Amino acid sequence: MKSSSRILILLSSALLLAGCASTGRIASRPAPTPPPPPPQPPAPESGVEVAPYRPPQVANARPQPSRAVQALLERAEDQQRAGDLVAAANTLERALRIDPNDARVWNRLAHVRLAQGRYRQAAGLAAKSNALARGDAALKADNERIIARARQ
Repeated sequence: MKSSSRILILLSSALLLAGCASTGRIASRPAPTPPPPPPQPPAPESGVEVAPYRPPQVANARPQPSRAVQALLERAEDQQRAGDLVAAANTLERALRIDPNDARVWNRLAHVRLAQGRYRQAAGLAAKSNALARGDAALKADNERIIARARQ
């Protein structure tokens, strides 16, 4: 009798554990359906075809800096004019922490480093500005002037 009750307890424990075990599979989600195509405008009755509106692509537009970065650029310019190049560099480095992709900040810092006589760093900063300048030809030309002066 003892052995049959032990077997019964072991079997019921095994069934209980087997029921709680999971296979680790997660139910798959159905694939998202693509959005429906935009409705086509009705054909004009006059026989003139009207092309759908496509907004103009502005590739060379300079992105607007945040107000904080703009304020820091202005402060750095004032500091540089006053001859405080260390403060101007610190201000520009702060602006870079806010927006490291602003090519103008890299350019301004390159100008400050050039004025400090740190030519190698100025050339590197101008090259970084060029990499971020996109289609801004004037900024790229200024960066090239910085690089040329730094290599003299």
